[in-house]
Amino acid sequence: MNTRLICHLPVIVPGKCRFRVGNETRDWVEGKGWAFDDSIEHEAWNGSDRTRVILLFDVWRPELTDEERRLVVSLFETIDAHSGKKPDWEI
Repeated sequence: MNTRLICHLPVIVPGKCRFRVGNETRDWVEGKGWAFDDSIEHEAWNGSDRTRVILLFDVWRPELTDEERRLVVSLFETIDAHSGKKPDWEI
């Protein structure tokens, strides 16, 4: 639905860790986050033998109005109600 941006905040980054969105590739840098549209092809890799830890979270696309956000929430609440699942997010 392209209503959100995905945010990645690197917490623990050993060497040889990279991330690509579309044609842009970056090295992970601890504490330096970035947001992107995950409808664009993307991938991450860890070329080290150590654990990489990234905090992932979603934010609303800034161009969405409050009314559009309410409509998206309503849509997901309706889908969840139909499936019997309780929503796990709110505005």
